[in-house]
Amino acid sequence: MSAPLVPPHDVPAEQAVLGALMIAPDRLALIADWLREDDFYRKDHRVIYRGICEQSQRGDEVDAVTLGEWFDAQGIADLVGGVKYILELANTTPSAANIVAYAEIVREKAQLRRAIDVGTSLATAAFARGAGSEAVMAVASQELSLLQSSNARTGLQPTKPLIKRLVAEMTRRYAEQGGGLVGLPTPWRALNEHTKGLRDGCVYVVAARPSMGKTAFGLQLAGFTALRGARAAVFEVEMTGDECMARMLACHGEIPFSWVDFPVDGGDSELHWSRLYAMTGQLTNAPLLIDETPALKIEQLMARARREHLREPIRLIVIDHLHDMGVDRTKELRHELGNVVQGCKTLAKELRCPVVLLGQLNRNVAGRQDKRPTLTDLRESGEIEQKADAIYFLHREDYYDRDSHMAGTVELIPAKGRNLRLGETILLRNRFDQMRLEDWDDAYPQPPPAESKQRAPRRSRQAFLDN
Repeated sequence: MSAPLVPPHDVPAEQAVLGALMIAPDRLALIADWLREDDFYRKDHRVIYRGICEQSQRGDEVDAVTLGEWFDAQGIADLVGGVKYILELANTTPSAANIVAYAEIVREKAQLRRAIDVGTSLATAAFARGAGSEAVMAVASQELSLLQSSNARTGLQPTKPLIKRLVAEMTRRYAEQGGGLVGLPTPWRALNEHTKGLRDGCVYVVAARPSMGKTAFGLQLAGFTALRGARAAVFEVEMTGDECMARMLACHGEIPFSWVDFPVDGGDSELHWSRLYAMTGQLTNAPLLIDETPALKIEQLMARARREHLREPIRLIVIDHLHDMGVDRTKELRHELGNVVQGCKTLAKELRCPVVLLGQLNRNVAGRQDKRPTLTDLRESGEIEQKADAIYFLHREDYYDRDSHMAGTVELIPAKGRNLRLGETILLRNRFDQMRLEDWDDAYPQPPPAESKQRAPRRSRQAFLDN
């Protein structure tokens, strides 16, 4: 019969931490904000650590004698083995110099025990009658993510390490991307110049009326990122995975989408097949993930993204689109959509990647003479506007007026964002025949000169009187 498994722990490390705090109480400041009472395996060690922290917070003297007296006064001396054990801890600890290293060992063992607890609760939930696999895995993924994030030790820091880290990161990005960008590159030079790249931890809302190209924008961005070797995840709430792949093949293979949708012989068919096979191979090997679940809830989306990120880091998330996400329709839609954007923000910060959230504009745009969208046109815009880091609108003037001088263009209009030049429209070329957008390299289109109206010359007052 095998011996029962003992949870991970390190009693000597726990004793070293407590002994160090009794001979050098000021060292508590080095560990108090990240070493918790329940990180200690032994119950008596938890109580001793609690007593040290409470005495320190009150400004009382902390040593083996005063601590023993405090436990006596509380009537809990028997829980810690009496004054004798407290004195033993202090006397057997030679130095407090390595307290941080010992505390890190204690913390590491505690995290391993918590991981075991997550696994146990996962097994219990999975065995429960009527358990749903998606719900069970979502809870487990969230608990593991919280466990992972709890390892982070942050707080007040001097500027020196922050400056060193920033300069090192800038140097790395410059070497990797040729300079000029501080975030993830996009397929469009003009947008890269405007944003300096999509930044980690930020949520970018890209909204438009139907047929303006928002899905083409999102899929082209995701495919471009994956083809460069960075892992991208697309949550396609609106279309099927097959439709996504057909659009991506047309976009990145530069093939007419009408031919991809219905291939026929003749014309450039041979060229199209050649490009299709080449791009099929590239996309097959690209680190691109697609989720086609309709009416996906933000909690499900976050759980799936976290789960994939644990396997291998995700560098970009694209969601198509916000207004098709699964929300509680019995509640106020404005708050529900705000919760979706807040979930995206949490995910962006947690996974340290940009999240691009596509969205719809309301119908008010179509009824105006000037149809260029503004923030008030964003459906249920209040909380979306507040929680998004940046908001862009896509606009096609030739959708409303085929004879417009802007025919063939798609305007990308920045409406909100720190470090963005608002009011500076980015012009892209409409290549929706291939489900793609391209940089507009020509001169900015100008409206034709207004036709001068022929008017009869005005008669002078004297000529009028003479008649």
